[in-house]
Amino acid sequence: MTCRPCAILLGVVLLAGAAQAQEENSRTRRRRGRPAAPDAQREEERALLYQLADAQRSLGEQIQQLKDRVDTLHGELATGEDKDSALEQEVKAARDEIKGLYVESSSVKQQIDALKDDIAGVNSNVSGFRTFSGFFIATMILLLAVIFVLTIRR
Repeated sequence: MTCRPCAILLGVVLLAGAAQAQEENSRTRRRRGRPAAPDAQREEERALLYQLADAQRSLGEQIQQLKDRVDTLHGELATGEDKDSALEQEVKAARDEIKGLYVESSSVKQQIDALKDDIAGVNSNVSGFRTFSGFFIATMILLLAVIFVLTIRR
C-alpha cells in the first residue's frame, strides 16, 4: 500500500471533521437567532452527529489498520533486504571461489603442458634407443655369424 490511499483517507477524515465543525457553527447561529428548535429536529441532528462520530471512529480504526499494515510491510521489506544482502554475500563468495578454481585450473593446464613436453622427450629417447639397440643387435648377429664361420673353417 502506498502513501496515496493514506493521504486520500486522511483528506476524507479532515473534510468530514470540517463539515461537522461547519454544521455545528451553523446550528449555533440558528439557535441564537431563533427560538429553541423542536425536539424532533434536535434528535435528528444528534443522530447525524452520532453517525459522523461513528464514521470518524471507523475511519480512525481504518487508518490505524493501514499504519499497522505499513509497519508490517516495512518489516517484511527489511527482511527481504537482509535476505538480498545474504544472497549477495553468497554470490561474492562463489565468485571468489570460481576465481581460485580458474587460477588452479590454469596451473594444472601448465603442468599438463610440461608433462606433454616431457613425454615427447621420452618418446624421442625411446626412438633413439630402439635405433641404437637395433644396430647393436645387428652387430651382435654379424659377430656371431663371423665367429660361427671362423669356427667351422678350422
